[in-house]
Amino acid sequence: MISTKQVIQLALISAAGIAYISIGHFTAISDHPPLVAILFGIIPLGAVALVTAWNSRARTPSLLLLAAFALAVILNLENLRNHAAWVYFVQHAGAMILLCIMFGGTLWGGHANALCSRIAQFVIIKPLDAHYLHYTWKVTLVWTIFFAISAMVSVSLFFFEPIEAWSVFANLLTPLLLGAMFAGEYLIRLRVMPNRVHFSITETIHAYREYSRRHNPR
Repeated sequence: MISTKQVIQLALISAAGIAYISIGHFTAISDHPPLVAILFGIIPLGAVALVTAWNSRARTPSLLLLAAFALAVILNLENLRNHAAWVYFVQHAGAMILLCIMFGGTLWGGHANALCSRIAQFVIIKPLDAHYLHYTWKVTLVWTIFFAISAMVSVSLFFFEPIEAWSVFANLLTPLLLGAMFAGEYLIRLRVMPNRVHFSITETIHAYREYSRRHNPR
């Protein structure tokens, strides 16, 4: 059962996501967007990079590298305004590639080693049988393929099609496709593995965030 607090959090996250998507789309297709729109696109990526650098084993070199990158961005804000689409392209294609590597890199070493298998074992306390782990391995494979295709489509549209086509895919369609992937997997799981312990889409996302937080090396 989802609590009222979780519903509010989900609503706020959804509202922020819609705002980010809308601004990203109109910024990407604009020839000279306002500076605040550029910063709106950079800050979330910078925040993620800062957390990653802070939690890295090589904290000091990572933070210094991030500081150098931030300085370069500040000194080139006007150039970024003239090439706003690149800011969002690097974020989108880069995120898809990194996620593909992150999921795909866990496909080796047995079904229990797959990322979705690890998350399932993290959420479900009792040991999972081979059938369940085989299923979560296949889910990890599907996510890997999804991110790989998304990255290739993003690169192809950005370089070979009008920027408006790329922006529609990256800023508008990608969130819908991600939602469809989560919903589709949940419905398939209910069908192919009835009478099992299942967690909702919201719980799946929360479990992944919690798993990442606890297993992030320091």
